[in-house]
Amino acid sequence: MSSRASKEIECLARLDELTASYDGILEFLHSEDLISREDAKAVRSSSEIPKVIYTMLTSLSKTNKLQLLELEWVVLPVERVKLTIITDRMSKEFSYGY
Repeated sequence: MSSRASKEIECLARLDELTASYDGILEFLHSEDLISREDAKAVRSSSEIPKVIYTMLTSLSKTNKLQLLELEWVVLPVERVKLTIITDRMSKEFSYGY
């Protein structure tokens, strides 16, 4: 796994620590018909949730099911974390500190 991927997985984990975002992310992907209820359930029962969500998001991005997938994590001077997902129909942002 690349260092960029590791950093982005760490970013997702930190976002969830600060905002409990995993359920919202999975709910959004399901509402956009990008994952099934079973997919979401499988992610929630995983021991490595941030890694599984990251893999799912990058896969959706590579297959052009997402228009934009952007993770941003700034630690100094004030910690801010943001995940932006844009689909054909909608955009959704999960953030902390903005």
